[in-house]
Amino acid sequence: MRIGLVFIFSFICLSVLGQDYRNTKQIHQGDISNMSQIQKMEDTLVYLADSMMGAPIPEARVEGSYAFIKTMRRFLQEKETFNDPLKKLKEKIYIVDAPDKRLRMYTWEIIKATNDVRYYGVVQFNDGSYQPLIDVSDQMYRGAEDSVFTNMRWYGAIYYNIMHKKIGEVDAYFLMGYNGNAINGDKKVVDVFGFDRQGRGIFGAPLFNSIAGRKRKKSMRFIMNYQKNAKVSLNFDKEKDMIIFDHCESSVGDASKKNTYVPDGTYDGLKWDGRNWNMYTNVIQIMDLKQNNAPVGKPLNK
Repeated sequence: MRIGLVFIFSFICLSVLGQDYRNTKQIHQGDISNMSQIQKMEDTLVYLADSMMGAPIPEARVEGSYAFIKTMRRFLQEKETFNDPLKKLKEKIYIVDAPDKRLRMYTWEIIKATNDVRYYGVVQFNDGSYQPLIDVSDQMYRGAEDSVFTNMRWYGAIYYNIMHKKIGEVDAYFLMGYNGNAINGDKKVVDVFGFDRQGRGIFGAPLFNSIAGRKRKKSMRFIMNYQKNAKVSLNFDKEKDMIIFDHCESSVGDASKKNTYVPDGTYDGLKWDGRNWNMYTNVIQIMDLKQNNAPVGKPLNK
């Protein structure tokens, strides 16, 4: 009887393992003999990204991120990766290229648990060098807008857009991103990346003139705080030549409670004047349409 149970158990295990094996997604979709080294490594990164982001157990996601970082380190040592489009990897993590082709930013997030998010990143340069980014945003309860960060102490975010500006002879790269590691709120960020006199990468510079109440405020970066999971937009608008974002107000009428801020239907913006980003309110006029009073365009020529 015992032998029979062992046989049945072994048969079930082999069947399950066999089914899992047949359904396992292969790392490489094409003939590996026809793939370049970069293509092979990109496929491996895509495979590991699925593990670190999709694993149901938090510990497995963390372990997956370690494997991803280890492979990413080897990947970045190949100088040719800088000019590769990396179409597959861009479907898994955020990759933005500076308009002047001097640098490329890789960023991603790992959700360890509810309201426990960790950000990771790498700055890759066109000379073959790179700098890892070490997130400390979860330690910044206040003062993030007025602080200068380095790659080893980085205000983490996932960057979805990058702009390049010249300030005299100095290059400045403005990064638009998202940070959601606070317990009761999310953030949209416009940060600036540049270089100090020793050529080291730094984040933050006094280039933002925002409006707090009725006063102008100079800051090192622009940060929007708003209610958790609220739908808030912030991005560059080519037509208006401005960074446009939702104007948010407290849903409970308490301006001090940033975690209650939600969009009110109007939009503010940041305009570049050659040296600073200056904030302006109500930059997009919203037409208040009454019922049965839709806008009418020019009549068609018959």
